[in-house]
Amino acid sequence: MFEIKINYHLEELHDLVRQYPMVVIEEGEKVMDIIVRRLESEVVMRTPRGVGGVAGLAGSIHGAVVSQGFPIHGVVGTPLEYAIVVEEGRRPNRAMPPVGPIALWAQRKLGVNVEDARSVGFVIARSIGKKGFKGAHMFRKAWEQLERWAQTELQSIVDRVSERLSD
Repeated sequence: MFEIKINYHLEELHDLVRQYPMVVIEEGEKVMDIIVRRLESEVVMRTPRGVGGVAGLAGSIHGAVVSQGFPIHGVVGTPLEYAIVVEEGRRPNRAMPPVGPIALWAQRKLGVNVEDARSVGFVIARSIGKKGFKGAHMFRKAWEQLERWAQTELQSIVDRVSERLSD
């Protein structure tokens, strides 16, 4: 599994947590959900589309807020093993990747017939092993774009709690 975890420690919340723990948790979860949904959307937009299109890697990326009180965690990730290779790329002069998935990709994406797919997959896999490829960095780039905004959103928890308590 490949994922980004969002963890922030907000000193300003300590007193509020002691006095109003449920209100802080509820508002914290709401804010974290806003952040996670936007990050998930940004990562999906940056994810290369392969054979599966939206149903492939992009469709497997999901975010969640994980909370049992404190701390509140935001997670965006995918269970697909190859996501790390798409994210980080592959260095040259390494062992060939598995031919089977590449042969299937060649059939679906390149229109190669079943009889030739294994041979074409082998040639592509050998080339990837020799040359490598650059990563898409969809998770990293999305987080770099949103981190400052996310920090501002997290800082708003104090104001949200105060506003709610004044009602």
